[in-house]
Amino acid sequence: MIRHFFAAICFAMLVLQAAAAPATVPWLARRFSTSLGPIAARLAAIDAAMEALPVMSDIDALGTHGFHSNFTPTAEDHWFEIAWDTPQDLDGIAIVPTRITTQSGRRSNYGFPSRLRIEATRAGVPGRFVLAEISETRLDLRRGEPLFRIVEARSITSLRFVPEELPTMPGKTVRFFSLAEVMVFRGRDNLARSGRLSANYSIDAEVGWNIHYLTDGQSPLGPPELPQPGHSLGWHGDMRKGPGAEVWAAIDLGAPLDFDTIRLIAARGDAPIKGPGFGFPVRFHFDAADAAAGPWREIWSTGARRVPNPGYNPMVFHFPARRARFVRLVVDEQDAPDSFTTPRVLLSELEIRRNGRNLSRGRPVTTTDSYDAIKHDATRVWSRAGLTDGHTSTGLIIPERDWAEGLSRRFDLVCERNRLLAGRDGLLAFWRQLTLGLLFVALVGAVVGLVIWQVRLRLAARRAVLALRSSISSDLHDEVGSNLATIALLSELPPASENLEDISRLSRETSLALREIVEITVASQRARKPLAERLREIASLMLRHQQWTFEATASPALDLERRKHFVFYFKESLHNIIRHAGARKVSIVLEKIPPDYRLVIHDDGRGISHDSADAAGNFHTLRQRAERLHGTLEVDSALGEGTRLTLHFPIQPRRK
Repeated sequence: MIRHFFAAICFAMLVLQAAAAPATVPWLARRFSTSLGPIAARLAAIDAAMEALPVMSDIDALGTHGFHSNFTPTAEDHWFEIAWDTPQDLDGIAIVPTRITTQSGRRSNYGFPSRLRIEATRAGVPGRFVLAEISETRLDLRRGEPLFRIVEARSITSLRFVPEELPTMPGKTVRFFSLAEVMVFRGRDNLARSGRLSANYSIDAEVGWNIHYLTDGQSPLGPPELPQPGHSLGWHGDMRKGPGAEVWAAIDLGAPLDFDTIRLIAARGDAPIKGPGFGFPVRFHFDAADAAAGPWREIWSTGARRVPNPGYNPMVFHFPARRARFVRLVVDEQDAPDSFTTPRVLLSELEIRRNGRNLSRGRPVTTTDSYDAIKHDATRVWSRAGLTDGHTSTGLIIPERDWAEGLSRRFDLVCERNRLLAGRDGLLAFWRQLTLGLLFVALVGAVVGLVIWQVRLRLAARRAVLALRSSISSDLHDEVGSNLATIALLSELPPASENLEDISRLSRETSLALREIVEITVASQRARKPLAERLREIASLMLRHQQWTFEATASPALDLERRKHFVFYFKESLHNIIRHAGARKVSIVLEKIPPDYRLVIHDDGRGISHDSADAAGNFHTLRQRAERLHGTLEVDSALGEGTRLTLHFPIQPRRK
């Protein structure tokens, strides 16, 4: 019992451990929870939606930092404003957090508010009204993703961005407001670049910080793109011509077109020195012409000033509208990060634009290079055609609105996904605990059932022992008691040969009976003789004064209980022959008559009449033994003609 108990405990521990494993989803949760299915469906929909959205850059694109307010204990006095000379219709606003590295470490949301209010003024309407209010920017999850809000407003003359709650820097009590970029959209047009910027206070004297950097198109996120790289990384100028050689790239628009903007997108570097914006020209100018051979007219120039590295960002150049077929970028001074690095020109894309539309997409490019393309790695190249293929070094260029709205949407989906995962984990934890509780109760019930089963087995074994003792007592009484009593009576009579012979015979029968009882009951685990051999041995001991024959063509293998009744039946039959039949010859036959067995004992004694009063009583014990063998007894006897006993019995007890 102890072994079974410990085995059950070990099994229970293994089952509980398997059910408590983190990867196990309880069956009850899958079967009965009505919330897990919708959560799983929504998670799948979120994953599918995120596949079509832009992805946050894995590097800081560098460039300018953006706007930085003063340091004060309060928040709402850190506002900045965009105003227009003519009323504007708006339908979207995006703000991009500043992401820089400071003395206290890398900060993805440097100076970004926890709550923000956007106020507006409308033409002909005095005072300001709240256009939008952002109550939760989720700084715990935001890694610098832009925040986009759809708004519907007409005739707007100014927007004021007022932080309502600003976090403090570690170890400081003052607050400040910072943004890398602000965009105000009408459709896909960014109206912020045409507005006037002002602030309650702006730190404009430090490198990288200026309120006008809010609309320069440079942010830590890099260019507006989807993660779908093209075959070309962009244009790589020919370094074999030396640092003093003429470097230019001309684009054929196919026909004279009007344009008013040029956008240059820097290349992405992949090393500490060759970082974002590596190879961007230090000084350059743009020319336009109606024919490929010129004459060229200058339309914009950096002049003598050196342009700071924009990082992996676009630089946008505005000028009065021009009309031309050919537009050329002329590099006046190439980039050289240090005296050991060969000067070179690297650009991702050059766009010639009119009203936000790229006129140069897919147009042919002519350069001063001695090659069309050079290999970068196993799959990508630098090529002059890459300058107008619509791809940056890392992705497909998309409109700024789609990019800002997509990144903001991705962040919202990530927040929703985290909430759903937390809810799912809570549900699974509940169902796991419930499953473990039910399993524990079931296992406790199983252990209790095992204990009860073991107790019942012990009680049954005890009852079996008592029954065995009762059976032994009964057999001893039936087989031995009467013989011993008769021997005692005979021993008190005067000595006579017939008395001594009776005592001798009864002693042998008693000894045989004791051996048989021990054979069947006490020594049941020892090897037993075949039944036919045992019957022959009994006949040889009991029929010493008769002529007898024994023929056995089969020897049935009976269980202990039926073997006992069969042997006692056989002995009782021979005992009757010895005591009552007065027979001289006895014939015994044991054979198989399928599907049963048959035992026939025939003597030539005096026989018994069927109408005799003793006929039923003489065979009562034999019939009881036959019934316990699930067999039948046939008696064929007549006075003076002997007796024939035929026992039919099955080898297996028949079911009732």
